[in-house]
Amino acid sequence: MKTQSIIYSLLLFILVGCGFHLRGSQGFNITSVWIESAGADRVTQLVKWVLVEEGVKLAESAEKSQVILLLSQETMNKRVLSVSANSGNLEELELNFYVDMTVQKPDGEVLLDNQRINLLRDYSFDEKAVLAMGAEEEVIQQELFHDVVAQIVRRLQSVQIK
Repeated sequence: MKTQSIIYSLLLFILVGCGFHLRGSQGFNITSVWIESAGADRVTQLVKWVLVEEGVKLAESAEKSQVILLLSQETMNKRVLSVSANSGNLEELELNFYVDMTVQKPDGEVLLDNQRINLLRDYSFDEKAVLAMGAEEEVIQQELFHDVVAQIVRRLQSVQIK
């Protein structure tokens, strides 16, 4: 029993000493943002909500903001990955979700040039459980959507204002 507590204490000291810490809220180097959307309305709404929750102010206009976030081309694609050689039925599908983002200052200086955030997920398809497969696809789409928003927020956290 005493040996276990010594081992746990030693592991704790090693983790603390190497700089390990749980991922938490990083914080933002910006205080206000103006968000423009060109075909990325769903992502834009959730990014706005996350930023407000994190304490970043949504500016009244682009000129009154520290940075301008441009989101465009929110797209979800589905394609067939594999088909059964015996029956010709679908076996695997792939979902691809992407959004383009650019961050710039109100004066036009580009802080993050046009970046495509692109996520892929594949899943098995079973024609015997079509309703379940539809529900699974919805869940995967929601996960992709939230993962893209999280990546946008992390990239905004890395923006340095000079």
